[in-house]
Amino acid sequence: MSRPGKFAKSSRVKQLRQFRRRKQQQASRAITWEQVEDFLLARYHLVQGSRLPQTVDATIQRFFSEWLRTAMQAGEDQIQWDVTAISTATLKRIGNQVPWQFYAVLWQQTARWQKFLFREGSVVPLAERRQIIQPLDQPAWAQLIANQLAVNLLTATAVPVTDQQREQLIKSLLQGDQLQWTAVAALFSPLGFQVNEQADSATKKWLNALLALTIAPDHD
Repeated sequence: MSRPGKFAKSSRVKQLRQFRRRKQQQASRAITWEQVEDFLLARYHLVQGSRLPQTVDATIQRFFSEWLRTAMQAGEDQIQWDVTAISTATLKRIGNQVPWQFYAVLWQQTARWQKFLFREGSVVPLAERRQIIQPLDQPAWAQLIANQLAVNLLTATAVPVTDQQREQLIKSLLQGDQLQWTAVAALFSPLGFQVNEQADSATKKWLNALLALTIAPDHD
């Protein structure tokens, strides 16, 4: 019969071996930095996108792709992903390249998308895991999207305005914490939206599908 001390020692050795095997298995499953975007987009589609209407899924996938590119521009050593800062920069870059309906679809999905990001983004199998910080609550999302819509409108009209007029425009797009899509449509519809003829066929199809969407008035 083994002495208790010897048994404890052999059990500890066995545990250490199992731990090393698990670490080796985890390391073999790790992905490279260049694979992060494809990995998270595939996860999103699997977990949420497959249950969404095609146009909605395509819209969030494209937003998420741009969001990840913004996040990854800081490099692999930047392990913290600031949702507020990255989302703001991403929307600024997207700007008027999409019709206003893009922002309506995004608004409807922000809570679900952000929940996914915090759950899945922090466990991406990189050598060093990402830290997802600074989430946006729904009022903050509403303010961010309203601000970007106001910038888009003023850019499209090229009309000089004061900071006070810009703030008044933002307020006109909001009622409490809700975006007023009837007001948004009334302001953007006369301007129209021209699909870029240089875009690939999938992008053209998606943009035309967005333009054809009927957005229910003043809902979240």
